[in-house]
Order: sequence, then C-alpha cells, then structure tokens
Amino acid sequence: MERLNTLFDFSIISIAIFLVAFSLRSYASPLEKTSAFFIFGDSTVDPGNNNYLQTIPENTAATKPYGQNGFFDGPTGRFSDGRVITDFIAEYAKLPLIPPYLQPSAEFTNGANFASGGAGILSETNQGLVIALQTQLKYFEEVQKTLSEKLGDEKTKELISEAVYFFSIGSNDYMGGYLGNPKMRELHPPEEYVGMVIGNLTNAIQMLYGKGARKFGFLSLSPLGCLPAFRAMKLEMTKEEGCFEEASALGLAHNNALSSVLTSLEHLLKGLKYTNSNFYNWLSDRIQNPSKFGFKEGINACCGTGPFGGIYS
Repeated sequence: MERLNTLFDFSIISIAIFLVAFSLRSYASPLEKTSAFFIFGDSTVDPGNNNYLQTIPENTAATKPYGQNGFFDGPTGRFSDGRVITDFIAEYAKLPLIPPYLQPSAEFTNGANFASGGAGILSETNQGLVIALQTQLKYFEEVQKTLSEKLGDEKTKELISEAVYFFSIGSNDYMGGYLGNPKMRELHPPEEYVGMVIGNLTNAIQMLYGKGARKFGFLSLSPLGCLPAFRAMKLEMTKEEGCFEEASALGLAHNNALSSVLTSLEHLLKGLKYTNSNFYNWLSDRIQNPSKFGFKEGINACCGTGPFGGIYS
C-alpha cells in the first residue's frame, strides 16, 4: 500500500491555494477574530484520528519516518515527517492546530479535524478500517450539538456559518477502491464510478450547506499514476517505467467533474463560496522539475520498499 510521504513544505501551497478561503478572518471587532476550521479527508490531512482506531498498519503513522523533522516530539499519527497541509493553513489563519475529532477531551470551538488515513468518499472504500466521509459528517453533527450545548444555539449558528470547510479526499476511492478492486471495476465503467464518487461528495457539500456552512476549500486529486506504488505497478505489468496513466486519468476526470459541480452549486446555493486547488498540475510540476523548486528528487519516495520506495513491506 502507498505510503503518503509528504516530506515537502506544504506552507507554500497552503497559503497560495487557500488565500481566498481565508476570508476565514473576520474584522468585526478591534481584535482580529478567526473563523473555525472543519476538515474532512484522508491521510493527506489526518492529524491522528487513526491512532484511535483498530486498523491495519498501512493506515497508521505511528513510527518514524513519520514525525521525524522535529516539529513534534515524534510521530503524531500524521502521514508526514512533520505537519500536514491543514496545520499550515491553520497557522496562516492564526488558529491553533485543529485537533483530531477522536482525541479525548478535544476542544472544538476553533474547529475539528475528522480526516482518516485510508478513508474514501464512498463508504465501501477500506470499509471497517477507516472513518469514511459519511461517518465524518455524522461526527460533525455531534460536534455541532456539543457546541450548541456549550455556546448556545445563536453563537453556534454564527460559528458554523462563518467557518471554513476543507476537503482533501478521493484518492483512496480510485487507488484501492477501484483500481485495486476487480469486482468494482467489473460492476462500473470508469465514467460511472467517477460519477458515483462525485455524487457522494456533492451530497456531503449540500448536507453541510443545509447545516449552515457557506465557505468551502478543496484540494483536488494528484496525478495518481505518478505515485511510487503505481509506477511500480506499471513496471511490473509492462516492464516499462513511467506513470500509470489509467490512474492519473481517473484523478483528472474526478477533478474536472468536481470543478463542474462546484460551478453549478455556486449558482444553485445562495451564499456558497469556495476555492478549488489545482493540485494535479502543482504536483506534476514538482515531479517533473524537482530542481526548479529546490528538490533533488521528484520520483522516488523517501522511504519504504519497492523499485520506487513508498510501499509498506
């Protein structure tokens, strides 16, 4: 299984991509006030929720090289050598680190992070081993109830409407949920499967909108076929190096469909605002031209096994 070794500084992409979303800041008072931040996703933004699950080793980040850069005392459950994307966004917005929802006694007045390594938009993806998006949404409802009990209905309504809702999820639906699932591929052609994934994500956005959410941020999918695990798969299947184009095509189809849906929702749902990254091109550029961005390596993972690293042994 792919290790998501996010061993590069996400602060640049965080600030550049989500500058618009961080109208997170409100200047209603002389003291700067920052809106709450709610996060839904997979290993790209999991701050340690999977530490509290009974799951497989591939879905945990409890040992080095995770957490080895010294920002934390050691591994925290983040699939990174240090912080994850949303940690940088929170810092930029002058928020504290947003706690994992499952952390005992976590405080949610600044938001909550529901993300789970290995999770998908579809509940069938890694079912029983992760917190699927549908469950993450149920957890959000629980947080909303908790906030109402603590702050009262009116203040909670204001907090929910001013908050930013960030999504970084979908890769696992295509990697393990589809390309790694012969039964699913037999049942659904690629176009239909992408429609299923996007349909579920659309429902999630509409559900949150119905709860009062108005500001959304999205991290689009990467060129999946260029990840080390898929490069290794192509090498094994064809004896040729390079990206596994079928996987990248799924990621691109997902991104295009999401872009269309967001354009439609912006017109249909009054007051909805969003920012959507182009992570596909952002990462492709760094893979193809690492030296341009100060990196020595753009293809091989830092750690793990396999011809390109990045595989759990």
